[in-house]
Amino acid sequence: MNSALELMGIALAALLSENLILVTCMGIGTHEPSFTQPKEAIRTGICLTVVMVLGTLCAWLLNFLVLTRFGWSHFQVLALSLLIPSLVATLRGFLRACIPELSRRLDGNLASIATNCAALGTALLIVQRSYSLGTALIFALCGGIGATLALASFASLQREVSLDRCPRAFRGVPIQLITAGLMAMALMGYYGLYLE
Repeated sequence: MNSALELMGIALAALLSENLILVTCMGIGTHEPSFTQPKEAIRTGICLTVVMVLGTLCAWLLNFLVLTRFGWSHFQVLALSLLIPSLVATLRGFLRACIPELSRRLDGNLASIATNCAALGTALLIVQRSYSLGTALIFALCGGIGATLALASFASLQREVSLDRCPRAFRGVPIQLITAGLMAMALMGYYGLYLE
């Protein structure tokens, strides 16, 4: 059983020093409006967090109850690669059948998450690091919250700061990449932060 201090360290690492969007670059496969519109960024972040937590729960159970028990650990990547898109498809079908209005609003966000590396990367990390179920869920939840904050911060920055005043060669994607790099460098300052 992990102590509260270790769990806080894992939560802080998932939020800051291992941010899935800015530091590990796993979650940058979301659709383009999430990087320019704060409302879409928050929607995508919430969807990503839900998928990460559910995916982590399913991945931990699949790994613990099936793969390691039968000695099929060499199929981890394949099994988890199939698990996350099927989980997203199931979630989309459930929302479409039970809550059509919510499905209409979130379907584009959920569709982009089916191929997002953050959900798959989180599942792989918790399996590789042999986290307990509680630790894995905390890592996924805090990782999703950190990704949501990074997306919302980047989208708000894009909206608030006039990037048209920069030199012509840097307008558009180049200044966005520089901005993301500076945000990532700010978070890298937390790398190596441990609670003891």
